[in-house]
Amino acid sequence: MSAATFAPDHEVVGRYRIVELLGVGRTAEVYRAEDRSLHRTVVVKVLLADLASHEDVRRAFRDNIVRAATLSHPHVARVYDGGQESGSIFVVSEYLSGGSLEDVLASGRRFSADDAARLGRDIASGLSYLHANGIVHGALAPTKLVFDEEGRVRITDISLAGLADQYRGRPTLDQVRYFSPEQALGEPAGPASDVYSLALILFEAATGTAAFDGLTTEMMAQARIGAPLPVRAELGTLDMLLAQAAIPDPLLRLDAEQLAARLNAVVKEAAPLNVAPGNRGTPLLASFTPAEPRTSIGFHPPSPNQIVGGTGPVARVSARPLISESAPVARSHSRPAPRAGRPRHAQDFDEVPLPDEPRRRRVAFLVAAVVLVVAAVAGVAIWKSGALNQPQTVPSLVSLDYQQAAQVVKGDGFTLRVAAHVYSSSVPARAIVTQSPRPGAREKAGQVISVTVSDGPRMVAVPAGLLGEDCATASAQLQSAHLTGQCPSSDAVASATVPVGRVVRFHVGARVNPTRVPVRSIVTLVLSSGAPATTTPSTTPPVVTTTVPPVATTTTVPATTTTTVAGEGPRPVPNVVGMDQAQVFAAMRQAQLYFSTRGPNAGTKKWTIAVSTQPAPGTSVPWHSTIIVNVR
Repeated sequence: MSAATFAPDHEVVGRYRIVELLGVGRTAEVYRAEDRSLHRTVVVKVLLADLASHEDVRRAFRDNIVRAATLSHPHVARVYDGGQESGSIFVVSEYLSGGSLEDVLASGRRFSADDAARLGRDIASGLSYLHANGIVHGALAPTKLVFDEEGRVRITDISLAGLADQYRGRPTLDQVRYFSPEQALGEPAGPASDVYSLALILFEAATGTAAFDGLTTEMMAQARIGAPLPVRAELGTLDMLLAQAAIPDPLLRLDAEQLAARLNAVVKEAAPLNVAPGNRGTPLLASFTPAEPRTSIGFHPPSPNQIVGGTGPVARVSARPLISESAPVARSHSRPAPRAGRPRHAQDFDEVPLPDEPRRRRVAFLVAAVVLVVAAVAGVAIWKSGALNQPQTVPSLVSLDYQQAAQVVKGDGFTLRVAAHVYSSSVPARAIVTQSPRPGAREKAGQVISVTVSDGPRMVAVPAGLLGEDCATASAQLQSAHLTGQCPSSDAVASATVPVGRVVRFHVGARVNPTRVPVRSIVTLVLSSGAPATTTPSTTPPVVTTTVPPVATTTTVPATTTTTVAGEGPRPVPNVVGMDQAQVFAAMRQAQLYFSTRGPNAGTKKWTIAVSTQPAPGTSVPWHSTIIVNVR
């Protein structure tokens, strides 16, 4: 570890006396200090020197400190002050003595479902407050959740939220453990990302294991893309809530306010959860004793034979003969004498003549047949209702293509039904986003599984008129279309036609000047660095010879033009890289130059973009020279 910026007993800006260095993170050095003016213990965090060397980081840190100092919430750590000394910029926040949630989990302590719900409700209420004030934490983890001296949880590092992400190295395994799918894909964190991270933290607090794991950061990040939260019995009533907070598509997740309200509805106590610092080594469940075996009426312990499936001895039943051996059947047609005490109407059956006995048998057969038909019909009805089907495990369909999912459920005896179609930036088109019943549930064959199908990312139109605007104006236009603009200085290009600091072109990935892109895309705005240095033309104009392949054609600029370059002397080659056909034509017309195209689609109207010119942009050439434009 490199030497600390401040030594013990050093007084920062003459007020905060450094007591000790608590640690060094990826963004700041953390000190415990004494506020000499108010006589209280505080935390001083100093921005690391390599990050402080970037002016945009220093400016963002100062802005974060000002915003964080105005916040006041029972579950958000307070920011008191900030400043600069000897080139080091720092923030002063409250000192929390109860340790972090990471310390609690590392001690082996596990939260009951009710305690995890209370903890999540308190954190979610703090996140809801931050999001309402336009702040996204973006790096929520157990180390960022610290308890005060009364054991109440606070969200910390608000002033460091989203700071210097572009200048830091690859994230560690501990950071990726709580990433949202959109962060794992390289997209910027949003409010929904904080909710997803909280769901993973609560899952780990209740189960003792991470929801998604892997040996490398890439494996761990890939494990959560398009995957639902695992089903665990320890979650209890939290199971469905955390699943809704950890839906892979951020547009379908609960927001922080909704999560706080739903968690509050399932907790047994409205008071905030207090995690006593003095009992860090004792699991929360240690104070509870197992429930006694049920002894209520109707409960009988199973016998050994019932457990192993054996059968007990069968009692012998004496069969009463249908015809008594001591009373032979009379074969005569005379009426038998009526039995003493038998009702008169009952004797009528004994008086039926013997020749009618076959009719009685036919009636008995008809009754038996009717009974068999009724039993068969009832059996078919019961079979169709699925009452006799054995429960099957519902398969996981999330991220599968709809056709693949249909084949999977068909083999298990289930039926697939599309409940809705949604846009998704993380789930490909036609793939399953959510399902109900959830994976792992036990359902009878024939059960209908309702699924939500992705229509892919929602496309939005890129605002017209970005070219020629400054970074702030173009970024505001993009933000109104739910897009994010960035203007890296390293991407600036020289341009003789576009003023310094104005947009020359823009791109999303490899697509230059696209008209429609997925919502929430990052649009890189390429700014002009000004006209390149030009060389002084010689007294004798150079002869420009252009060799054009057979597929190339030469476009002749009309003699009449509304915008011209003064005189007929040399002029610089305009920068047309990234322009379409109409823009290239307009630029060359303004410069009073001819141009020919070269490339796969040269000579046709199929080419869409100019990729380079010969001579290079800014080169001084004679009036009416022909410039080669390489296109694709």
